[in-house]
Amino acid sequence: MQLLINIVSVEPFDWNNLNQLVQSIRHQQTDNVKIQLADDLAQALTDEQRQALVTNPTTEWPTSATTYVLNLCPSDRLLPGAIAQWQSVLTEHPHTAISLATFNTATPVTEQAESYLARHTDNLLLDTYLRMSNAENVWPQLWGLQNYSLQGNLKSFKYLSQRLRPTGIILPADQLATTYPLAAVSQNLQLLNQQTEIIRLHVPTIQLTSWFHTVPLEWAAQLEAALTVPLTPDWQPQYLKYYRSQLKKLINDKSDAPLTDTQRQKLANQLERTPEMEA
Repeated sequence: MQLLINIVSVEPFDWNNLNQLVQSIRHQQTDNVKIQLADDLAQALTDEQRQALVTNPTTEWPTSATTYVLNLCPSDRLLPGAIAQWQSVLTEHPHTAISLATFNTATPVTEQAESYLARHTDNLLLDTYLRMSNAENVWPQLWGLQNYSLQGNLKSFKYLSQRLRPTGIILPADQLATTYPLAAVSQNLQLLNQQTEIIRLHVPTIQLTSWFHTVPLEWAAQLEAALTVPLTPDWQPQYLKYYRSQLKKLINDKSDAPLTDTQRQKLANQLERTPEMEA
C-alpha cells in the first residue's frame, strides 16, 4: 500500500509550520509514503524552500487501488509511530476509511499525551508494559493502548464531525470522486454515502487543526458546498440536520476568535435558506 499525504492550505502561509509537518512525517522512517502540496501552497514557496522539502511540486490525483490519502494542514503534526499504526490496521482492513482520534494543536502535545495516559492508569495492558519496561517515554505507552473498532453507524449524528472533516481521515483512493476536491467535506460525504462501515482508531496519532475554530467561514463554505452531493434518501435529512446544527454553533460561538456581526449575519442568512427536514 502507498500513503499519499496531501497538505492543503487553509491559513496564511507559515513556512515553519509547513517544514515542521514535513519533518514529522519523515521522522516516521516508513516506506511507501508520498508527500504533496496543494497547488496554492506550492506556489507560495521560494525555490530554496521547495528544494528543502523535496515534495511533489504539483497536486496529483491518486489512481492506484492500493493508495490511501490523508489530507493535513501545515499546522498539523504526526505523532511518533503514527504511520506504522495506520499501515497495520489497513493491512487487516483494506479499502476502508479510517477516522483518526486526535490531539488538538492549541495545547502542547506531551501535555495532552500525559493527560490521556493519566486517564487510563487502570488499563491492564499499560500497567503490564510499564512494569516490564520501566519506560517513561509517553509514545510507546500510547502505542500499547492503541485499539480500533469497525463502526457501521455511519449516519450517527454524534460522530459526523470526526468523519466529515476535510483533514485527519484516511481515505481509500479507489473510493474518491474526481467531482470533488481531495480535501473536502463533499469528498468525505460522498464516500460515506456509498459505504457501510468505517474504522475508528481510538488512541490519537496526530495533532489536528480544528476547522470550526480556526477557519470558521471556510468550514461553513465546505458544509454548504456539500449540499450538492447526491445522497440516498436516508442520508439527505441527516446531513441537512448536521449542516444546520453546525451553522447555529458557528453563529453562537463565543470562542477567543469570534466572528464579526457581518459574518454572523451572513451565516444566519445561509441558515434561513436551508429547509429543515426530519432525520
